[in-house]
Amino acid sequence: MKLSETIRSRRGALGLTQEQLADTLGVTAAAVSKWENDLSLPDMALLPALARRLETDPNTLLGFSAEPTRSEIAEFLNLLCDTGRQKGFDAALALARRKLQEYPASGLLLVNAATALDGLCATDPALRSRMLPEITSLYEKAAASPDETVARQAKTMLVLRYRDAGRYAEAQALLSELPGPVMPGKEQLQAGLYCSQGRWAEAGQVTESWLALTVSALVQALATLVEVALAEQRPADADAIAAAGRQMLALLGYPGLTGIHLELVAALKQQDAPRAVALLRQLSDAARRPEPPLQAQPFFRHLPAKPDSKGQTAELYRAMMAELIRQAGADPDMAFLQGDPAFDRWLAEAKAEFAAG
Repeated sequence: MKLSETIRSRRGALGLTQEQLADTLGVTAAAVSKWENDLSLPDMALLPALARRLETDPNTLLGFSAEPTRSEIAEFLNLLCDTGRQKGFDAALALARRKLQEYPASGLLLVNAATALDGLCATDPALRSRMLPEITSLYEKAAASPDETVARQAKTMLVLRYRDAGRYAEAQALLSELPGPVMPGKEQLQAGLYCSQGRWAEAGQVTESWLALTVSALVQALATLVEVALAEQRPADADAIAAAGRQMLALLGYPGLTGIHLELVAALKQQDAPRAVALLRQLSDAARRPEPPLQAQPFFRHLPAKPDSKGQTAELYRAMMAELIRQAGADPDMAFLQGDPAFDRWLAEAKAEFAAG
């Protein structure tokens, strides 16, 4: 972008008239008009002041790069942290301010400098309190960055800063802008915000819903790790992973079928017929005695309760067993059990009990 276009664009974005910009710089409105129409150029001595008034930097004003490279930012952050440790926080702050004057439009520099300054004053409550407005301002500028990753990082930090300052409505508004699937920790941020406002039930519900989803994902991950261990000829590892998963699920109050299934996967992959049949019988026993819903467990008191959850759980268990019985005759992993007397007895009993009708 040409210098004339940059001046006109930045002035318009800031809502300044040509007269207001001229007054700041000690020139006439006609001079500003000539700059914007590419009829003349500002004096070189005016460029730093012009850049500051337009909230940009001389590089951007002149059409040069407005962003330091990532390696330059990394190098600067190392210098900033070393300065803070060796010469004190004020020296680091002065260094950061000078760098940010040079590149005021760099979102990546803004958010990283704010994070570094945040860390340098973290152990001094008085200093942290004094610096909160300035550091918050840096995060706010970074949150307006067109780089989505930078903006998301800055908004995440702002949620915490606004929460700590009691600015709950602003924290909630920012949190709502953050996309959950690509923002690990959004649920924890929301729960923390609710806790800060004394909204305990809502904090519990958000956290418990997140925990339930996390456990489901963890079970899938453990099942995959069991298969990986077996494929790599590590049967002891597979058994340990399955057993640990079953214990974890039991501690959290999850239905027995879920934990048993992990161990069954390991037994089937190893073609351990006695153990597989024993686990299939455990599944049958668990299906006969549906356990209380998750809401009965201390970890999930705030999850919404479903009507007739006990009846639905019993029906779900029967459906799961019916599917397992169907797979028994078609699943290649269970083919080795065909003709095993103990397996045939279990299958006949299970069909009579769970697949009838």
